[in-house]
Amino acid sequence: MGGNHSKKKMNEDLKNLGEKENKKDDINSKNEEQTLTKNNFILTSNSTDQEKDYNILQTLKKGSYSNIYLVENKISKMRSIMKKIQKTKYFTNEDDKLLNNDLKILSMLDHPNIVKVFAFYSDSSSYSYITEFCQEGDLSEQLMNKGVYNEIQAAYIMHQIFSAINYCHKNKVINRNLSIENILISEIREGMPTVKIGYFGTSVLAEKNAIQIENKNNSFYTPPEAINNINNYCEKSDIWACGVIMYFLLTARPPFNGNNDEEKKYNIIHEKFDLEKSPFDNISQECKDLLKLLLNSSPEKRPSAGEVLKNPWFEKKCSKLLFTNISRQRILQKMLNNIKNYKNVSIFQKYTLNYLIHNFPQLNDVKHSAKLFYQIDEDGDGKIAKNELFNGLNELLEKKLSKEEFEEIYKNIDLNNSGLIDYEEFVVASVTKNIFMRDNILRTAFYFFDKDNSGEITFDEIEIMFKEAVNDGKTDVHQALKKILDEIDVNIDGKINFEEFANCMKQLIK
Repeated sequence: MGGNHSKKKMNEDLKNLGEKENKKDDINSKNEEQTLTKNNFILTSNSTDQEKDYNILQTLKKGSYSNIYLVENKISKMRSIMKKIQKTKYFTNEDDKLLNNDLKILSMLDHPNIVKVFAFYSDSSSYSYITEFCQEGDLSEQLMNKGVYNEIQAAYIMHQIFSAINYCHKNKVINRNLSIENILISEIREGMPTVKIGYFGTSVLAEKNAIQIENKNNSFYTPPEAINNINNYCEKSDIWACGVIMYFLLTARPPFNGNNDEEKKYNIIHEKFDLEKSPFDNISQECKDLLKLLLNSSPEKRPSAGEVLKNPWFEKKCSKLLFTNISRQRILQKMLNNIKNYKNVSIFQKYTLNYLIHNFPQLNDVKHSAKLFYQIDEDGDGKIAKNELFNGLNELLEKKLSKEEFEEIYKNIDLNNSGLIDYEEFVVASVTKNIFMRDNILRTAFYFFDKDNSGEITFDEIEIMFKEAVNDGKTDVHQALKKILDEIDVNIDGKINFEEFANCMKQLIK
């Protein structure tokens, strides 16, 4: 972002807006359940047969009881990953727990650097779930094929990972399985990879009575506190694993090695890792100092993810400023104008846009909006506070916003009145809506709402989707739901056909 002087001035301007950054944790806590509801809504599926919805294009990996496929949605033609798990005698209760835990955690997280899960299917013989396709593979494959990353690239990658981990920790999620194999690359632009955390099967919620999952993490990433007691994983264990990933990126080798497991464990516990051999003779002192902090054997002495994001190494290597350089000025201004001109939408349009944005992350406009979100989210916690949006817009817009103009924009974006702007809320406002108006994309959303595949959306289906959203304890729920239907049902037959659905959505671009 810009200089300290401009930030200070804009922060002074913000005092009258009555927003303080230190309120974010309280708001996060209050709205955790609301986020869960929104994203579980997106996870529901119409059928138990994934082959009715997807064509299998390629088998990517075969296992003893699970296969991973590259698939294509039959309507939208979007490519995704399908993991299909057979319910054989080899499929244990522990495997079932891992699968359901992965889905639960992924469904509650809404961050540009965490993979999206689109659908879940279950029948008598198998489970299948559909997730985002990251076409550039994972960091392990990139290191093997292309070699080490330079410091600027490594800073860019690690800033994204720490932003996602900071968001997870704020939402009480400890990943416990971070590795270069589990960091996926969605795209590479001008040598800079956009990365996403891809697996949460052994993650846990850091709260009382949360289900505990056995962690069988690769020993390269086992933190010192968990060597003798696997249940000693904590938030700072994720920080340690990030240190291992960072070391791998710069050297293509693990920081802790040994002739046997005992020697490796000794080196981990006693912080015996090398910062002298090549390439460290050409690496900055700030980078080495950060590695020492991350790989400290004492969890208490490691920084939090939020503290890491403020480390001088990131500032020196311009890891966030690169973001602006990658985005063309014309695209940036278009998104900023979309935000500035964004008007409140109906609840039906809002939910449909949420669904489309969640399910089409590969569209360029969505990618650009994700980058802008990442730029404005100054503290990297995965949510944009009021002062962050004010600072970010006034730093990037050609013409500064008045307080009155900003208040109107903020009210329109924060549709759930949470006091914080979630990632997908931000994308809804900043993305160009025309990209979703193609028939095949709209039909994907229509099919999602049309639960019985009748070709029409009925009142009962409206009730399934929106009852919780309109039930604030004061509103007549039945009348509110009927109003949603009536506003779209042009021919007044009590149902919504595709033409009516499409016309409703196309009002957004008129």
